[in-house]
Amino acid sequence: MTDRNQESGFTMIATVIAMSIIMLLAVVAVAAVNGDTHLTRRDLDSKKAFEAAKAGIDDYSYHLNANSGYWAECASVPAPNAVNQQGSTTKRRSVPGNTGATYALELIPATGQSTCNPATISTATTSMIETGETLPGSFRIRSNGYSGNAKASIVATFKPPSFLDYVYFTQRETLDPVSYGFEIGSSELEKANKLCSLTWQEGRYDEPIWEKYNSETRRTESQYCFKISFATGDQIKGPIHTNDAIAINGTPSLGRNSADMIEVGAEPPGWYPINNTSVDRPNFVGTFTTRAPVLVPPASNSQLAEIAQPTFRYTGQIQICLSGTTMTVGNNGTCTGKYTGSIPTNGVIYVSNGSCTDAPYSPFTATYPTTSGCGNVYVQGEYSGQLTIAAQNDIIINGNLTRESGSNGMLGLIANNFVRIYHPFCASASGTPTCTTTTAETGVRECNGGENGAGTLYNPEIDAAILAIEHSIIVDHYDCGNVLGTLNVEGALAQKYRGPVGTGSNTSPSTGYLKNYVYDNRLHYLEPPSFIDPKPANWVIGRETLG
Repeated sequence: MTDRNQESGFTMIATVIAMSIIMLLAVVAVAAVNGDTHLTRRDLDSKKAFEAAKAGIDDYSYHLNANSGYWAECASVPAPNAVNQQGSTTKRRSVPGNTGATYALELIPATGQSTCNPATISTATTSMIETGETLPGSFRIRSNGYSGNAKASIVATFKPPSFLDYVYFTQRETLDPVSYGFEIGSSELEKANKLCSLTWQEGRYDEPIWEKYNSETRRTESQYCFKISFATGDQIKGPIHTNDAIAINGTPSLGRNSADMIEVGAEPPGWYPINNTSVDRPNFVGTFTTRAPVLVPPASNSQLAEIAQPTFRYTGQIQICLSGTTMTVGNNGTCTGKYTGSIPTNGVIYVSNGSCTDAPYSPFTATYPTTSGCGNVYVQGEYSGQLTIAAQNDIIINGNLTRESGSNGMLGLIANNFVRIYHPFCASASGTPTCTTTTAETGVRECNGGENGAGTLYNPEIDAAILAIEHSIIVDHYDCGNVLGTLNVEGALAQKYRGPVGTGSNTSPSTGYLKNYVYDNRLHYLEPPSFIDPKPANWVIGRETLG
């Protein structure tokens, strides 16, 4: 009996201890669950706050694209809105969908300014638009997202689209009509101008430029706008944009990484094969997109004539030789006679037409007169300053044009017509070269076994942002002479039509140059002075950062 009572006592004690342990574990478990619940809610609020900040950026972008002057109204934009001056988040909007999250936008003034001033477009521009070297022409907003006790902020930098966003830009992916060799003023050239200005989808290849029956071969012969393709061996090292579709021959490599956008204006698929899709397959290293916005330059570069200071407005042909932050300007094919000194303080040089009586340009008959009334600029040298050179007619690069090592130099070249690579060619009807100086260059269309003339550029290096508004970036006499090596360009190239730089293939060139085009990444946030932007210029987000 006594033993049984003792056992009952021990059992009771064990039961109480076990129940205590269970209760303690339960308390710990409940605490842990509450902690996890709190952690999960905090994570969810943080995520919702970030999404709310993104929604604020999207909301502002929508209004800005609907009204490109929305930014200039500062915080006085029509209600409802969440737009505040910097330092205030009073005006907020809820994220659609009953998420409980809200956002508030702050306008970040330009460097050295304190608040966005909407009094006039001038005061708004001064107070909001950056004018320094970093992202000139841009403005910033901060979007703050809120959910519960969580907050997230994103700073978006808005900038107008730029030709400088791409290492390679074209309006039309076909040969410039002047490059077919048709006589100036001929019906063939007129037809080429009409057809080749169409995009691929508008029917560029629906009919020939000319068509005729050959009685000797008993066949109908014809010529269509030329299909210029990206081919095996091509490496375009940077972002690309065309308002057209692109032709693919083999397996070219386009872009350097996924951050490089490969944009085409055409509908999907945006590219077409020269042969067939079993052998023609592009290697899009960059991110390929179709239906890209159409970017078009203004009709001319005349706005730069107004910006250039009187001392740096020239009439008729000149030669510019750059050296650091100084330059010499001359004519008659030399760098003396007009100016020696610093580059202009506002960084713009403009050359206008005078009495321009030269024959229309053809790459097959190009010559280099020592004087001309046309607004042509010959340019070469090494620079370290910030400069844009604009010509009413052509720009001819007649020597290496490079940025001084270690400098922050930036050079823009803008021609209304052509940007040309100097290539004097000496032709001879007998097949024997007859000249060794550029002054003896004949301008004869046929190569006739001639040779490259004096001053020909072998493996030239060009560091510049280049724009040919109405025509092309082209090599004179690209179809004649010995192979010239590689055309090395670091910067950006923008043109209406594709200009040829040689003949043959990348693996077996016949004349002219191979291509090595590399994007200057500084062009994402720097640009040459007063460089021309596309029209119309809707705002795009150039950069997003947390903060």
